[in-house]
Amino acid sequence: MLKKYLWFLTVINRLLIRKKSYLHSTGWIESVKRGYPCTKDGSEIPWMNYAVVNILQERLNKDLCLFEFGSGYSTFFYSRLVKDVVSVEHDKKWFDFIKNKVPDNASLFYKEEDVDGNYCRTVKEFKKSFDVVVIDGKDRMNCMKQAITVLSEKGVIILDDSSREKYQIVQAYAVKKGFRPLNLDGLKATNYRSCRTTILYRDNNCLNI
Repeated sequence: MLKKYLWFLTVINRLLIRKKSYLHSTGWIESVKRGYPCTKDGSEIPWMNYAVVNILQERLNKDLCLFEFGSGYSTFFYSRLVKDVVSVEHDKKWFDFIKNKVPDNASLFYKEEDVDGNYCRTVKEFKKSFDVVVIDGKDRMNCMKQAITVLSEKGVIILDDSSREKYQIVQAYAVKKGFRPLNLDGLKATNYRSCRTTILYRDNNCLNI
């Protein structure tokens, strides 16, 4: 019993108390305190695992245009890093909560949840191509189909929660269309288990993968 107690105290000390621990340095502890995904200084991040957040932090730049299915704290993160962000949201309460908080280079649109309808086709309404499309909302298969048609030559698609069985077919569709998957697994803010995000890319992509 004493050994188990000492082991427990060691774990608590190394992960929760030491300021240089992974949970502190990534902002996991701060995210739990504040109730939203953030860095240790409180800056918003996507609710994705830290491996993919780090890649995006390092490789997104102000020459890129980004579209996201599913808005949120990620919208603030992307707006700091890219030229402009367009986001579509299906949850009216959430849309109303953040619509007046997004920065000037971010545009947020509300579309009711549907299947193979207006929601997934929002990405085609702007008569422009996007360098990054993030799929983290509803109707993901149809969002993938529509996203591929407006992706720039150097564009990438980011599919969150890609390890879920119901999204395997979504990733498989992109692979058939010539994309290669980079699976990134790890802990994400406020969570306790490993989660996967997949970056789908082609040669000469904007993330230099």
